[in-house]
Amino acid sequence: MPTKIRECDAGTEFAEALTAGEETGPASATDPQSMAMFCEDIMPRMVGAFSPRLVWEGAQKAGLTTLQLHEICHRKDFAALDNLQFS
Repeated sequence: MPTKIRECDAGTEFAEALTAGEETGPASATDPQSMAMFCEDIMPRMVGAFSPRLVWEGAQKAGLTTLQLHEICHRKDFAALDNLQFS
């Protein structure tokens, strides 16, 4: 089932990456698309109440890969996530 894009995320690069990643599938998705799917689906379960779009945008600005963001979430480095979310 495709992810429903929140109204506040509609028309953003995050929404485009998320939609494209879901259409392409995880095996063929680009890293930004994979990161968008990770931020939307897995990250909230790992670290709680962070904005998927804002974290994704911060990670993209910082040049992080999906694996690097996953490691930050796995370590539960809330300060790093907060910095990404509000960068």
